[in-house]
Amino acid sequence: MKSLLILISTFSVLVAQVRFSPVIYMDYLSTGSDFQPSSNEIKIFGAGLKIVYETEKLNILAKFVNHRLYGTSSQNNLHNFNSHAGFSWGQDPTRTGDSFDYDFADLDIRYKLTNGELFYGKMNPQWGVGKSKLIISDKSPSFPLFGFNWQVNNKVSMEYFHGELKSSIQDESGLNYYTDDLGKVKLSDISRNIAAHRFIWSPVENLSFVGTETVIYGVRGIDSHYLIPFIPFWSLQHYLGDTDNIQMSGELIYSPSNRLKLYATIFMDEWAPEKTFSEDDRNWFAYQSGLTYVELFNNSDELRLEFTWTDSRIYHHRFEVNDYYSHGYPLGFWGGPHAEEFYFSYSLEMMNVDWSLNISNAKRGEYTGLEIQYDNDIDDVKRFEGVVENKLFIELEVEKPIYEELFVNAGISYINWSNAGFDPSGGDGQELEDISKTSFSVGLNYNY
Repeated sequence: MKSLLILISTFSVLVAQVRFSPVIYMDYLSTGSDFQPSSNEIKIFGAGLKIVYETEKLNILAKFVNHRLYGTSSQNNLHNFNSHAGFSWGQDPTRTGDSFDYDFADLDIRYKLTNGELFYGKMNPQWGVGKSKLIISDKSPSFPLFGFNWQVNNKVSMEYFHGELKSSIQDESGLNYYTDDLGKVKLSDISRNIAAHRFIWSPVENLSFVGTETVIYGVRGIDSHYLIPFIPFWSLQHYLGDTDNIQMSGELIYSPSNRLKLYATIFMDEWAPEKTFSEDDRNWFAYQSGLTYVELFNNSDELRLEFTWTDSRIYHHRFEVNDYYSHGYPLGFWGGPHAEEFYFSYSLEMMNVDWSLNISNAKRGEYTGLEIQYDNDIDDVKRFEGVVENKLFIELEVEKPIYEELFVNAGISYINWSNAGFDPSGGDGQELEDISKTSFSVGLNYNY
């Protein structure tokens, strides 16, 4: 009886430390903003639950939100060429053709150590200093992963994680098990995994170098080789037969003052060291450079300028199962391969309101297949030959806190979009259109 009382008492104390909060989200876009080419209005309503548990060593954050979106039933077109986070699932329960439901469930568990932390959950790690993340962004939906952060010393730190992605390639081995009496088939995907580690070296206070390696591999479960954080993945995939997809990147971050930060990133998705400077090189690169400047006109503003450029072959692999994608979205830059973006933003706080001006001028071209890119004769890929999609997006937005985690926002955006509806892998004969529209927005969110 005494043991039971102790157990109940302990459980009660733990439960008392858990905070449950409702989540509310509402958004209205008069002509759909840059969510989709059409000028249909979009209305989004979301509700869910946020759970927080915090102790000196353990932090747990969980969030579940279900949404209903009105304005279209095709969730694939909504986030095809913009920086908004993609959907993992959606269905049209009303069967009216102008709405669908979608949801997300995220979990972040972190246990603090003396010089770092362990983490586990379903989340979106974001690697890269830029606004439009080039290495790992939140464009694809969150995925399950585990890993750690480690502050090696006052100049060196590292991070490692291993996660499970969604390949969107059906596993037909389950055909006999997932076919119902009406002949309808519901197959799971062939497995796709990611392992990633990065090392951050700050030799002096205002200068940092970041080296990152990621590897995508599929068709098998967790490979124990990629559970070793301290060995180069580039060497491990050679040891395993050169079938996996390796990416490497380097970042330079320099802050000549407390107000100015300059940064540059190079991302390598395929590298043949012996041909690095040859005309027939097999180097598929992406680049990003930018700067941020704070306290330009007052003590709360920030200016950002950024340019991103991606080769037409990055994020893909000769074996499709190893593509640098999840749920059909690139893990890195939201524009994908064969794309570029110039980005400008200026934000400040004034009269207890957050004001922001954002300008994105982005374009992308056709996807160049990899059929002969691994042969001795490398195709000379012409940049932006054929159809090119271009989108200029200008947005002025204001957001005001009302109470604790309750915010209201409003904005106006202008979109000039040529060849909207473009599919980089769609070939000739696509029905495309040129769009020019203005969209007004208003929204509210609580704990979102």
